[in-house]
Amino acid sequence: MGPVGGGPGLTHGGPMGLREARELVPVVLGWLRRPDPEAFLGDLAAMPPSRHAALRHLLTNQGLAPLVADAVAEGSGAAGAPADASGGDPHGAQWAATDTVRWLAVQLDQNRARMAAFAADLAAVLAGAAAAGIPVVPLKGGLLAFTRYREPALRPMADIDLLVRPADEPGLHAVLERLGYGLVDPADTRHRSFSRPGEGVAAHDGTHPGNPREVEVHTRLLRSVWLDRGGVDLAPYLWAAAEEGRLLGQPAMVPTDAALVTDLASHATLHLMRGSGMLLHWRDVAHVATGVGELDEAFAAWAYPALALAARALPGGGLPAKVERLAPAAGAGLAALAARVPLDDRAGLNLQGVQASSLPWLRSRWRRWRPNPWLVRLANPGLPAPAAYPVYLGRVGARAARKAARAVLGGGR
Repeated sequence: MGPVGGGPGLTHGGPMGLREARELVPVVLGWLRRPDPEAFLGDLAAMPPSRHAALRHLLTNQGLAPLVADAVAEGSGAAGAPADASGGDPHGAQWAATDTVRWLAVQLDQNRARMAAFAADLAAVLAGAAAAGIPVVPLKGGLLAFTRYREPALRPMADIDLLVRPADEPGLHAVLERLGYGLVDPADTRHRSFSRPGEGVAAHDGTHPGNPREVEVHTRLLRSVWLDRGGVDLAPYLWAAAEEGRLLGQPAMVPTDAALVTDLASHATLHLMRGSGMLLHWRDVAHVATGVGELDEAFAAWAYPALALAARALPGGGLPAKVERLAPAAGAGLAALAARVPLDDRAGLNLQGVQASSLPWLRSRWRRWRPNPWLVRLANPGLPAPAAYPVYLGRVGARAARKAARAVLGGGR
């Protein structure tokens, strides 16, 4: 997710310690469970000044700054709101709380501009696809922001994700090219990313309206431990559950709520497995799942971890009971892990906003393949933990050897 820039004179979150991030997660989850403006503002005013930079960083990398900003804005005129401390002690608690409230307002305003641009982008792509006779399923933020949130700006997104059938992919590529997009990396076989010439990162502090707005075209929705082999493809399942509808005034194929939950939860689990999970994913999963009568058992092993953690983090709308009924289909090992893991980086949340692509080669590979519990369990769902770990490590070694042999023999990846 692209960052959002702060305004003049407004500080923003920088890197923070893991312990500090862990301590802030329950505070933020409390805000999400009970979005009370006065409680928000009271907590901000009571927070030590040194904690505010870490809070901003966490809200940004977890995709929650606009949502929290909206709740704070509702109470900005209340008696409990921090007073204007522009002339006060710049190291005092009152000044820090006021500065954070201003920073949050910037996040919401900037994301309003960004999401308005995304709405125009998505509507144009859907209109072009409809004119070409190409059915398209909008995924993730491109569907959620414009259908599930009171205001699209409350749900940040990094790009537009679209699912098309393989036979329609060339036609959609042509539509995107006519709209001014170009293919980013022809060698990427997992999905095709399209961007417009001249787009670049404008700021590294949230979702800035000037940051790139790419379109990612998917023909498969692969959920796999190993990336390049195995796993399951949710695309046929989602197509079977999609119905003709409209989004932003344009024709679109819209999945049923039950299928949408499965897709969102399995995608969130994939990120937890990689250590790149977000509280925003849990919020999305909980928000949609509470409106579903029963959770679909299809792909339960992939959907269950994120559903179970979302139910623990945001236990409203009868979600914990629904998740409990899904547990047998997921397996005892996954259920036990999801019940006991702390709701922080140990569950797979990327609390420090680390981008694996920015790390040195060895560290990025370790971050991707280290034997974390989700990887081990999903790679070997039928094995007990003592046996699953050595089997997983053996398969990692075999994968590394296979890739090295291909490189030596000139076979590429």
